Amino acid sequence: MAISERDRIFPHPLRSDLFWCLHCQRTYERNKWRTIRGLQRCPYLDCDGDAVLDSIDWADIRDSHPEYPMKPVWGEVYPFEFDRPIIHL
Repeated sequence: MAISERDRIFPHPLRSDLFWCLHCQRTYERNKWRTIRGLQRCPYLDCDGDAVLDSIDWADIRDSHPEYPMKPVWGEVYPFEFDRPIIHL
């Protein structure tokens, strides 16, 4: 299994196997991405999010939104209001 550039650059303890994309507000498996011109991008074809800088561990999003499911639905949008802090435990 390939390791994402994000996990290489930010070696925080893994809290979940999912990322949430800042651009499209959808989740994806942390080992999935599209490579475009050598850059890892969000795996959703209609999203231009960077899989390194625009991804947040799903557990961090759920800390601020406990109503969101532990296992989110592929393709579903999970909005995040940025007036609510992202809690890092």
